[in-house]
Amino acid sequence: MGAKFLKKGDPQPPPVEAGKLRLYSMLYCPYAQRARLVLAAKGVPFEMVDINLKNKPEWYSKVHPETKVPALEMGSGEVVVESLDISDYLDRKFPEPPLWSADQDKNLHHKQLLETVGKAFPLYRKFFRAITSQELDEAVSSIAAVIQPLENELSKTGSKFFGGARPGMLDYMIWPWAERIEGLRTMHPDVKLPLQDFPRLLAWGAAMKQDPAVKASLMSGEAHASFIKKIVDGSLDYDKL
Repeated sequence: MGAKFLKKGDPQPPPVEAGKLRLYSMLYCPYAQRARLVLAAKGVPFEMVDINLKNKPEWYSKVHPETKVPALEMGSGEVVVESLDISDYLDRKFPEPPLWSADQDKNLHHKQLLETVGKAFPLYRKFFRAITSQELDEAVSSIAAVIQPLENELSKTGSKFFGGARPGMLDYMIWPWAERIEGLRTMHPDVKLPLQDFPRLLAWGAAMKQDPAVKASLMSGEAHASFIKKIVDGSLDYDKL
């Protein structure tokens, strides 16, 4: 990808100009991608600074006390951290197009779905670290059980997206992991996935890939698989990404 990942010893970027936004990110991080998706959906220009998460710059703790990504810094000096908080902040600050619904009951339901599906995220790690066929099958079954409510929701509403006719906040918040499924499939092409059980989600995924905001950050399954393999075998070198 040719990204420059700032590391220990690299100087801190100059202060953010008034009225501007800077996103501290990491190109392959699904949580940082959430923020990038929302910024793209809103059409908001921003500066992106990629952080080397294995060898973080000394000054980054002043931006984010836990030195995680993402972090959104404004020209006012204000910093918002955590992907969901950043996404909510951007939806309030840049209301068009709205990503949360005007229907608060629907929003509450989508937040509950997001919390439920959040249990699948750690299972991705189990999947790409699995070695035996039994471990892979167990990981697949666990992920399928957790994402079943998403399939049920699309079946119930009959909508193309969780947001309705166009993607909403729930769509963008879960997309990074849907995208990384392609990487897992690339790593384990022989693993049997229960795709027949998720026709609505498959159609949703195909539709999401046509969304301009998704296209702006979309990476191939091969790219994700390569990154994951380097994490697993300990060969990850940010200078060569």
